[in-house]
Amino acid sequence: MSDTRVFVLDAARSRALEEHLRAALPPDAEWRRVEYARFAVKAMGVSLVCYTSGKVVVQGKSPDAFVSEFLSGAPTGDQKKRDDDPELTFDEPTIGSDEAGKGDYFGPLVVASVYAEPERRKELLAMGIADSKTLSDQRMFPMAELVERGFDCEVRVLMPQDYNARWQEAKNVNHVLADLHADAIATLLSRHPEAQVIVDRFGDESLIRSRLVARLGKAPRKLIQVPRAEAHPVVGAASVVARVRFVEGFADSEAESGTDLHKGGGEPVDVAARRAFAIGGRELMARIAKLHFKNSERIPGLRP
Repeated sequence: MSDTRVFVLDAARSRALEEHLRAALPPDAEWRRVEYARFAVKAMGVSLVCYTSGKVVVQGKSPDAFVSEFLSGAPTGDQKKRDDDPELTFDEPTIGSDEAGKGDYFGPLVVASVYAEPERRKELLAMGIADSKTLSDQRMFPMAELVERGFDCEVRVLMPQDYNARWQEAKNVNHVLADLHADAIATLLSRHPEAQVIVDRFGDESLIRSRLVARLGKAPRKLIQVPRAEAHPVVGAASVVARVRFVEGFADSEAESGTDLHKGGGEPVDVAARRAFAIGGRELMARIAKLHFKNSERIPGLRP
C-alpha cells in the first residue's frame, strides 16, 4: 500500500529542490512530464511531483527515508508556517545549531552554531537563508561566507578518521552529534549567555541538555529542541554553514580517495566505495568514510 506525504514550497524553493534532486539522485532516476507540474521524478522507491502551485506530493511504500533526506524542514500541506510557531519566534538573541553529513557515508560530520540578534532577521532573510536541504550547494557557498564573516559562529568538523574513533567509543551517532552540538553551543553561550538556544531535534532532548550542563555548570536559560527547526532564520543560517563545510570536507575526502565519490548512502555510494576500497583498502576507507554505515557491509573484505 502506498503512503503519501504532501509539502508546500514557494517558487524559489521548488527550483532549489529540483536542482538538488538532479544533482543528488542516482543515475537511474526517471524524470517525467506531468500536467501542471514544474517537475516529476521516480527514484529510490518513491514518486515525487512538484506542481506549479507549490504543492509537492511524495508517494511510495516507504517515503519517509526519502523525505528525511530531501524534504526535511519543508512545511507540510496541513501545517501552518513554522516561523509562526511560538517555539520558533525570533524576538530575542538566539543561538541556532544544525548539522550536516549525518546521512552521508563519505565525508565528515559537521555541526555549525550561529548567534544573531532579532534586528538582524531581515539581513538573514535578504541573503536567502533557508533550510540547506532546499538550497543548491552553489547558492549556499556565498551565503555561508556572509554568515561566517558577519555573525558569531562556531563550527565543529569531524573528519571520517576522527569520526570512526569517536563512534567506536560511543556506538551511537546521536551521542557523537550531541557532543559536537554541545561543544559549539557552549562556546557561543560563554560569549552570549543571554541567548536562547534552538536546535533541530534529532534524539532524546537530554543528550544535548546534559552535555551543556556539564560544560557550563548549569542549563541554558532557554533550550528549544523541535523538529524542522531550520525554519528559524538562525538555525537556517547554521544549516547553510554546516552544509558548506560538509561539502568542503567531502571534497577533501574525494581528493584523498583518488576517485569520484558520491554523497548520501544509496547505490551510487556503494559503487564509489568499491572503487575506493580497491584503491586503498580498509586504511583508505577509514580516512574517507563512516565505517559503521550499512554500505561497509556490502563491500567484501571491509567488514569482518
